[in-house]
Amino acid sequence: MENKEQKQYYITVNGQKVPVTEAVYREYVRPVRARQRAEKRNEKCYVRGKRWERVRCTKDCSKCPYASEKRRRAGAPLSLEMFAEQGIELRAPFDAEEALWEAEERKEEGERLRIAIARLTKRQQYLIKEVYFNRRKQTEIAAETGVTKASVSDAVRRALATLKKFLEKE
Repeated sequence: MENKEQKQYYITVNGQKVPVTEAVYREYVRPVRARQRAEKRNEKCYVRGKRWERVRCTKDCSKCPYASEKRRRAGAPLSLEMFAEQGIELRAPFDAEEALWEAEERKEEGERLRIAIARLTKRQQYLIKEVYFNRRKQTEIAAETGVTKASVSDAVRRALATLKKFLEKE
C-alpha cells in the first residue's frame, strides 16, 4: 500500500501562514470563494433578454460596448443614444408636474370617498370595508354574520348605490 502524504492546509492571518485542518480551511475559504464568484458575476453587463427583461450578458465584456470606454463593467449605465442606435423605443419622458397633479387628484378623490363612507350606516361601512378594502368574499362575511350570501350581496349593492349618490352630490 502506498503511503499518501497528508495535504497541509494554511490560511493567512496577519500576514502569517497558519496551519489548519481541512474542515477549518474549507469553512474559511467558502465565503471568500463565494465573494470572488459574486464579483466575477457582477462584472457582466445587463442586456435585453428575449422577453425584454434584463438579463446578465454571458459574452466577453472586453468586447462589449456597454463595458467599454472606462465604464463600470458591473451593470454599466446605458445611454439613451445607445438604445436609439439599437432601435429600442423609449416611452415619453416622465412629466413630474403631471404626475403631481394626478397624485393630488387621487388624494382628493380618496378623501371624498372617505367622507362618503363615513356617511353610511355602520353595517354598510363594515360591508364596504370588508369587501373592497380587506378583499373578503361575501360568502365569508355571510358565514361570519349568520345571514345568507344574497342578503350580504344586496346590502353591498345598496351601500354602493348610496355611496354613488353621496359622491354625485359633492
